[in-house]
Amino acid sequence: MRVACLLALIAPGWAAEPGVEFFESKIRPVLAERCYGCHSSKSKSPMGGVTLDTRDGLRQVIAPGKPGESKLAAALRYEGTGVKMPPTGKLPAAVIGDFEKWIADGAADPRAATTGTTAASTAPDLAKGRSWWAFQPLRELPSPNVNNRAWVRSKTDSFILQALESKGLPPSPEADRRVLIRRAYFDLTGLPPTYEETEAFAADNDPSAYARMIDRLLASPRYGERWGRYWLDVARWAEDNPTGEATNPPYPYSWRYRDWVIESVQNDLPYDQFVKQQFAADLMPGFERSQLRALGYLGTGPVYHKDIRLSKDVIETLATDDWDERVDAVSRGLLGLTVACARCHDHKFDPITARDYYSMAGVFASTWQVKRPLEATEKDKEDRIMWVLDRHFRLKSGMALLSGKENTDAAIIAERERVQKDLDAIKAEAESYEKLPLMNAVSDAGIWIDGTNPAVTWLDIRPYRPRDLPVFLRGNVTTPGEAAPRRFLSVLSRNETPYRSGSGRLELAESIVGEAAPLAARVWVNRVWGWHFGRHLVTTPSDFGTQGDKPSHPELLTDLAARFAANGWSLKWLHRELMLSSAYRQSSASTAAGMQADPTNSLLWRMNSRRLDFDAWRDALLNVTASLDEHAAGPSADLDNKANNRRTVYAKVSRSRLNPLLRLYDYGDPNQHIPVREVTTTPLQQLFVMNSDFFRARAEALVARAGESADANRVRVLYHLALARDPKPKEIDLALSFVAKRNWTEYAQVLLGSNEFVFWR
Repeated sequence: MRVACLLALIAPGWAAEPGVEFFESKIRPVLAERCYGCHSSKSKSPMGGVTLDTRDGLRQVIAPGKPGESKLAAALRYEGTGVKMPPTGKLPAAVIGDFEKWIADGAADPRAATTGTTAASTAPDLAKGRSWWAFQPLRELPSPNVNNRAWVRSKTDSFILQALESKGLPPSPEADRRVLIRRAYFDLTGLPPTYEETEAFAADNDPSAYARMIDRLLASPRYGERWGRYWLDVARWAEDNPTGEATNPPYPYSWRYRDWVIESVQNDLPYDQFVKQQFAADLMPGFERSQLRALGYLGTGPVYHKDIRLSKDVIETLATDDWDERVDAVSRGLLGLTVACARCHDHKFDPITARDYYSMAGVFASTWQVKRPLEATEKDKEDRIMWVLDRHFRLKSGMALLSGKENTDAAIIAERERVQKDLDAIKAEAESYEKLPLMNAVSDAGIWIDGTNPAVTWLDIRPYRPRDLPVFLRGNVTTPGEAAPRRFLSVLSRNETPYRSGSGRLELAESIVGEAAPLAARVWVNRVWGWHFGRHLVTTPSDFGTQGDKPSHPELLTDLAARFAANGWSLKWLHRELMLSSAYRQSSASTAAGMQADPTNSLLWRMNSRRLDFDAWRDALLNVTASLDEHAAGPSADLDNKANNRRTVYAKVSRSRLNPLLRLYDYGDPNQHIPVREVTTTPLQQLFVMNSDFFRARAEALVARAGESADANRVRVLYHLALARDPKPKEIDLALSFVAKRNWTEYAQVLLGSNEFVFWR
């Protein structure tokens, strides 16, 4: 039933023809796996002149309704002295019986005459696809005409105000200056302002004070830590793999990539260069050695356990899962497209073909995860280091799998002896290289699966020899179709020129920020907008396809993306454009008219109030209690370590065992690209605030920092430290009443656990 429904979805009318489901489930997979290699219409000289990948070709060797008169059935049965197919061994009797039944029932075949395609073609219409809004060229648009010109501080404001005025909605008044400084500090640094900073800004009547504050925050080293963390979510950064078998060791130098991200954001590396370096810093002209850390984007991507005792088909499937992850992370993260949906068939909704998918996947099948020396090294020496370290790891992990007492098979024993000999030959050299400063990175190498030994299956890694993947029919590695040369997505390409430079990873990056620049810029600007305003212009930030949401302000997104690119792809330019606007400075207070006309605030008639994410919340707790260790960079620290008071961005992140505290506070699954962090409120979070050692230690530190002053004054100091404001008289009375019954530490917990502390307006 499931197959019939799928066929009806792919090509309406198929399921109505008797026998089609049987052909698709029982016959075509066998033909593809066992016959197409020698009998393909794509071949210049198919064996015996027989082609089986087209309906007309197959009809030459069968007699529909008459299995006894069909040459194909006779060949499958190995009858007499005639042709015997497949020549490598007779098919199981049940499979031969399926063919006989299919022929006897009329040999239903939905493929169009003279082709290997279906009668109802599902190939995407590229011409139509290229007209999609997200793919259109970038261009700066004229500022819309609006009535309330006095409200417009930036071009961004004019687009926002036009939409508001069209609905008869006024924008909200500007937020209080104490609210604005807290908003800006948390937004750009993830840390709160002090009471003294807040009061000084509130008293500064200079019209340029706000802009000067934004510039000061953008120059702060805390800025790179905050905004680098956002990218690490997009890049699904972590320090190990989904499982921890010997074949799946952690990435001991993954923190170097994290540090490169933070430094690059801090230094405002243009976004187009930021993207290209993460794919191919080593292939770019004039690169500096430290830029190789950027390759951790691919070099620390998740991989799956591959037991060499498994069959070639299983290992190849696991390898394609690795490449699929790269396609998904790159396409959703950088292009806002779900290209991975085309792994088994052409995309059902977007103009992306299975051939597109395998063309992109081929880049990653030609990209080798390696350890590379951090220090400059001659190319031949570096190649040797990469090869030896990788070879030693694979032999060592393979040896562990082959050494069990249950492994008594003669072939495995022979393989174990060979592996041990190879290990002995390189052991000393590998161990010396491990002492070098290294980084998790990538290099060019094609990855094949070696299934020549029936006892074991090894990865066959061939440095500097890229490969093109075939289109695996229905995603099945046992049914390879024609090769898909490495290239960019057809719908975004001016032509379909294959990549010729090594793996193609540099060409892929250049395509993303070149041919696909209009889409890539829109996707990045939309992400930044969402991080600033609490709601994206396109509320499906990783899906700009037909199943995603359309932008609430399409002209604004186009114009902003165009100006972003024109201003050197500068993130700091984008920050200033957005944060200096009147739209950003609005109060977050609700109004009856606004809630009635636009309850989701999609038109941005007010600012969105937001809860701090876990990183900013934990960092703020450490900051206001004078506990924050501002030491930057270097190896990660465990969040469970009570002595770890570093910023949360420097915490260890595990894919296999995500820290419970990160899970508790909606961190996201680093096994995959994280478009947004979901926000939940749970009893367990409240229990953590009330009972955890970490939170109580923060409360104790806050009380100690407040000192031993008169009770009312002590309340004021606690408010200054925790909330950067003066308490109201009623709040002082409540505090003293509470302390009289409880104690100062518990009262400090109340302040640090309050909504006012955890929300920013």
